[in-house]
Parts: sequence; C-alpha cells; structure tokens
Amino acid sequence: MQRYAVVVILLAVVSAGFCFDYTFKHLTFNTDTSDLISWDLPWRQAYRTSKEAFPQYADTIVIVVDGDTPDQTRDASLRLAKNLKRQPALFEWVYMPDALPFFRRNGLLFLSVEELEDLADNLAKAQPFLARLQSEPGINGLFSLLGDALTESDTDFDLRPAFDRIGTALQSVREGRRYRLSWEELMTGKDAKPEDRRAFVIVKPKLDFGSLLPGEGAMRGIRDLARKLELTAERGVRVRLTGGAALAYEELQSVSFATQNAGIGALLLVTLIMFIGLRSLWLTLGTLAALILGLIFTAAFATFAVGQLNLISVAFAVMYIGLGADYAIYLCLRYAELAQLEPDRRDALKGAVFHVGGSLTLCTITTSIGFFAFIPTDYAGVAELGLISGGGMFISLGVTLAILPALLSVIPKIPRTNGKQLTGLPFPAGMLKFPLRYAKSVCIGAAVLATAAVLVLPASSFDDNPLNLQDPANESVQTFKELLATSEHSPWSLVALEKSLAAARATKARMQALPSVDDVITIESFVPDDQNEKLPIIEDMALTLGPELITASATAAAVAPSRETLEVFRATLSGYLLKHPEAQVSASGARLEREIGAFLQHLHSLDTAAAERSLAALETSLTASLPGRLDSLRDSLDAATVGLDDLPEELTQRWISQQGTVRIEVFPRGNLNDSEALGSFVSEVRSVKSDVSGVPVNYLEGGRAVVNAFQQAFLYSLLIITVVLAVFMERKRDIVLVLTPLLLAALLTGATAVVLGIPFNFANIIALPLLLGMGVDNGIHMVHRFRTAPPDDGTLLNTSTARAVVLSALTNTSAFTNLAVSPHQGTASMGVLLSVGIVLMALCTLIVLPSLLALLGSAKRRSPQTA
Repeated sequence: MQRYAVVVILLAVVSAGFCFDYTFKHLTFNTDTSDLISWDLPWRQAYRTSKEAFPQYADTIVIVVDGDTPDQTRDASLRLAKNLKRQPALFEWVYMPDALPFFRRNGLLFLSVEELEDLADNLAKAQPFLARLQSEPGINGLFSLLGDALTESDTDFDLRPAFDRIGTALQSVREGRRYRLSWEELMTGKDAKPEDRRAFVIVKPKLDFGSLLPGEGAMRGIRDLARKLELTAERGVRVRLTGGAALAYEELQSVSFATQNAGIGALLLVTLIMFIGLRSLWLTLGTLAALILGLIFTAAFATFAVGQLNLISVAFAVMYIGLGADYAIYLCLRYAELAQLEPDRRDALKGAVFHVGGSLTLCTITTSIGFFAFIPTDYAGVAELGLISGGGMFISLGVTLAILPALLSVIPKIPRTNGKQLTGLPFPAGMLKFPLRYAKSVCIGAAVLATAAVLVLPASSFDDNPLNLQDPANESVQTFKELLATSEHSPWSLVALEKSLAAARATKARMQALPSVDDVITIESFVPDDQNEKLPIIEDMALTLGPELITASATAAAVAPSRETLEVFRATLSGYLLKHPEAQVSASGARLEREIGAFLQHLHSLDTAAAERSLAALETSLTASLPGRLDSLRDSLDAATVGLDDLPEELTQRWISQQGTVRIEVFPRGNLNDSEALGSFVSEVRSVKSDVSGVPVNYLEGGRAVVNAFQQAFLYSLLIITVVLAVFMERKRDIVLVLTPLLLAALLTGATAVVLGIPFNFANIIALPLLLGMGVDNGIHMVHRFRTAPPDDGTLLNTSTARAVVLSALTNTSAFTNLAVSPHQGTASMGVLLSVGIVLMALCTLIVLPSLLALLGSAKRRSPQTA
C-alpha cells in the first residue's frame, strides 16, 4: 500500500469530494419526533388512527396570552387571532373559541343559573352608569357620572370598587407605571381569577419536516406579530408559545445547537489530546485527516442507507469523532513504538498495520454490534443511529488500515519522540506494577464493587416524561409546565373514538365514574344545560339594559380629557365626604380624593404637552377596555336556543370527523407529573376503552418501549459479542478475561447513575449497550498484546497498548463531555453517562484486566517485537 501511497491519497480525496457533494444534495432531516418509535406498536397505531381522524390536534402551537386584566387578555388575544388569520402562508388555520360568533352570542348560556342571576342583578344596578358612559365616553363622562352618582340618593350601586381602581390608576399614571382598569370586574362585581386573565389561541403551522427547524417560520411570525401589535409585558400583555410544534421546535433548536457545538468542540479537544498523547505533529495531522475523511464517508453512508437524520441519529458525528480516533491512535502509537526499533520506517509501518490489524478488525465487529443491536428494536430513532454508527465503524477500519498508512508513509520525517519512547503510561514503575503485585487483592476488590453495584442497581429509575429531557429554560417547556400546574383542564388528556354519538354517550358515562377522571367532554358538552331557565334571564337582562346600551351605533365620540373635570369631581367628592363621614364609600372616597389631588399637583408640575400626555394616559388606563366589554355584552344578549345542529362547523369538525367518528376527551383528576397517578389514569381509562390515545399513553408506553429496546439491545450485544469472541479467540479463557472488566464497568456505570441521581431516560438509556460495544475494544487490545507481544516483565501498563487505551478513553470522553454540557437535558445526561462509562471501562481494563491476566493468563510470545 505504501508503494501506491499518493494514488491512494488522491483517490481518497476525490472520493471524499463526491461523497460530500452527494450528502449535501440528498441528506434530509426528519424532525418529526413522533417517528422516533416504531408505528407497528398497537398504541402507536391507535394514536395514528386518532391523528388521521382529527389531524387538527397534531403539531399545533398553543399561544398563551396573559394580561394584567381579563379585558386586556380578551382584547389582545382577539387582535392577535384576527391578524394571524391574515397569514395563510404560515398557518393552515387559526382557532380561538372565544372569537367564534357562536360563543360570543351564547357564552352566557354556559354559566350556571346562579351565576347568571348574580350577573343580571349586578348589571341591573350598573345599567344607568353603562348607558351614560355609552353616550359620554372618556374620563370627562366617567368623572361627571361619578359626581352625579354621589349626589343621587336613590342609587344602590356600590361605588367602592370603582373608587379603589380609579385611585390605583391615578397613582400608577403619576408614577409612570402601567395599569388598566378592568370593566369586566366592575360589571360582574367579582375580582378576576388567574384563569380569567388567560386566553388561548391555537394555530396549525405549515411545517416542512425536511428542514432542520420546520416550525421556525411560524414561531418567528407569531413573535414578530406580537411585537408589532405591542402585545408585550411593558403594555400589560404577555404572549408565550407552547404546544407540540413549539416544544418540538425549541427542542430541535437546542439539540442542533448543542450537537453542532459538541461536534466542533469534540474535534478540537480530540486533536489536542492526540497531539499531547502522540507527541508528534505529523502523526496528529495524519490522524486528523483520516478522521475527517472517515466522517465524510460515514455521512455519505448515512445518506445512502437511511436518507435522513432524526433527533437522535444527528449525534452520529460526535460519536464518530470519538470512536474513529481510537483506531488511528492504536495504529499510530504502535507505529511510533516500532519506529524506535526499526531503522526503516516502512518496515515499522508495515509491522504496525500487521500487528493491530487483527485486533482492530475484531474491535470493529464488536463495536458495531453494540450499535447494530438497536436495529431490531422498536426504538426507531436509535435504530437509525445504530445503523449509521455501526456502518461508520467499518468505514473507520478501512480508513485506518488503508488510507492512514498511506498518509503516514508520505510524512517527511520519522515521528520524533525527543528521546522518549511512546510506550507505557507516565507513572512510576511501582504504580504500573500495582495490578501485578496485588492481583488477588484487586480481584477481590472488584468482586466487592460488583456486589455493591448489584445491590444499588434496583434503585435505578426511568423518567418517562420527555419534557424533562428538554432545556428547562425554553419558553415552551416553562409555559407547558405552568399550564400543568395551574390549568383547570390538564394538557395531558386521553382521547377515545367511537362510531356514533350514542356509543360516545355510553362511553362517557362509564369514564366519568372512574376515580382518576375529572371530566369527560364530547360534542354534546357544548349544548348548554338548563336553557329554558337561562334564556328568560338573558331576555330580562336585555330589557333592563335598554336599547340604547345594546345598540352599537349609539356610541358617541369621546371628548378630550381635561383637568377641570378632575377638579370638579374632587370638589364634589370632598363635599360628599364632609356631609357623610360614616358613608360606606368614605374610606375609598378619601383615598381617591388624595390621589386626585396628587395627580393634579403632578399635572401642574408639567409643561402643557406633558400634561396632555399624562391626561391621555389616564384616559387610556381608565376607559380603553370599556368598548370591548360593551361589545361583548351586546353580543351575549342575543343568545338563542342551542341544539347539536346549531353548533358551528368550526367546532363540530373538531369533535366529529368527516367519516362520523366521535371524539371523546378525558381529563385526569390527579397531577400526571406523578408517575403513579399517570399509570392509574391510563389503566383505569383503558379498562373502559383499550385503544385510547394521547400524551399520557405516549409517555407511559413510550417509556416501556424504550426500556424494552434497551434490554433487547444489551442482551443482543452481550450474546453476539460473546459469540464473536468465541469464534475469533483461540483461548476460550480469553473470552472471560475480556468480558469480566467490561461487565464490571457496566455495573459500576449503572450504580454511579443511581448515586448521582441520574435517572435513565429516552436519550441516555442507549449508553450501556453502546458502552458494551465500545468498551470491549480495550479488553481485546490488551489481551491481544498480552498474547502476541507481551512485555518482558509482564507489565502491560508499560506498553503502547495501555497508552492507547488511555488516549482512547480521553478522546472519547472529550467528545462525549461536549454533549454533557448541552442545555438539552437528555443529550447532557447521555453525555454524562457515556463519559462516566468510558472512564470506568478504561479503569477496569487497566487495573482489573492485568490482575486477571496475572492470575489466569500465561503469555505466549508470537512476535519478537516487544515493548
């Protein structure tokens, strides 16, 4: 191969160019997280059936609008929904129940009879004030109205809430703080609950799953529109995004960012470690070139074999950088070691390839098994990663044995080691001989550690909540968790399908009786109860409020606010308080009088323009929300009898499909963040309807599928690796020698996860099967060295093989440590477990394996080349 080195290098570079072009043009990204688990599972098929029947519930963005007052919330959400509907290029549809004419007209019918009667009584008392404000809008009319109310003895309207809120508005404007008076609270006579100050707008974005961030356009469009409409915290409105599409977008964003940074960081760290470990710039550059070529070839293989990368398989590059460097390190160190003994570097290179070729081939087979073991499992996302990375190991072998020697053969000088051989570990001889001198004690200690790990492992747990994998700083994650904690109806509901309304009615009755179920909703839930009692009350309300109020055309234009209006009302209020010191309104009135005085003094301290701006701000604070509330009130007084046939199509199509399938939504009573509550809820509902679907089922069954995939992959890896070792290793005792430190390290890795409080999850559970494939390499190399070229004194730690094990561990750890600092918690936990596992694998190989060899092995020299 050295004779044709230049030809080999040119062919490799040209091939890499073609592969890069092919990958760039054909590799796509499937960022649909629902494809990570096989669709062949029954619960996945149930989810697909529900998704196909009601596609409007999948891949949506939930826009959460929070305002300082219910008035601001409703006005802001209506404006936002109206403007979003004008962007069909970004959204398939925009849905906001409160904006539907049906709910605006019939909303009062969904109150209880008692709530409706209380509202009617309160509006009857407020009628004179509302009618007056309709004809005299603005603060001039408001304060004039309040002054008249103080002088009229027959009013029974409680002025204290209005006085308190107006006083707060005056103080806020004077101090430069935002405040908006809630006319809804004044009309209903009740303080708003937190849920009254929150509204939801649901949109269906147009997603391109072929792009890395399919929801980017829609997410940016919503946020840009919110800023354009001034729906910001400074204006008393907060707009946040969550829901399936938003969660997926921000997860993909954090994963892609972390993977990109991890790949760059891994390449830099691996290069630095190789330079320090190899002590040769030329060896480092040759290894780096081979690594980049192999990475390009592996990417092309991924394009050909799979055609796409998913949320998990995109990490193949980081894995390849860590693992691909291993093979080159073993070859380079053996080459550098032999170069000190052989005068002809070509002979040294040939000897190095011959010596490590067999063990590298066996390592490639065993490592690839750790990856390929996931292919037959139901964890499709990791199965694709396994196929790509497993194939990448064979590509790395080819690059290491064919292209890297060609690169090394054209290096202009023999690797220099400054008089030091690249053999052994840089530790005192006593430490290097420790596993030999205390072999029995080391083995006993290893047995004790293994026993302790076995006792600790049952305390391990699996976190089946994918939310905990994401970056906790993401807006979508924080918002979703807040909704879980505060919403009346949990976002985690179950969905059942029936073929008819009668069947749905029967299923609902059975589910409603379950202890873990809080509520069950079908299309019939939108037909109000007790309509015969409620409609007369609404008709009486319309008569009481009068035609002037319920006719929108009667609204007059507001007059510019003036300080004289405030002065007149202050004088009226002061006189009233002097005459009625014991009046019910005296405390609120006294505070309001003080605030008006302070506000007037504030106006006097300003120039004319600033005073006008301050008065305009006061008018906005006090009356800006009134028109919207009057509009809603007018609409709600037009209620009529509602039956199933009267429900709007935009609503019914969300509950009855075109094929007549009826949707039933089941809400939990408990907090599904608790795994026991989650299991009980799913189990009880399934006892009524076995094929229910939804997030709780996805999380529960998804966790089981992933755990099963882990168990299968681990078992497959162990069995197949054992068989491969049995085939290729002459001494069957060597199989035990290779596997013992490997299994010990696996036990210690699992126990360390328990001690550190790291639960297994959808991402990091792949660590142990992968470590099994990667870790076996160390044992193979050490046993191979012991059998073919043992050191004269038997100290394996004083060989280039031991040094390669350490460098291999460092390069892999450096690669995976970059994942460990990812903001994506799933990726970070995978990086932590892989890093811990690799370190433990190296320690067990360097300490336990030499001790086992000292007790059970007997060296048989096959080569004259020794350390």
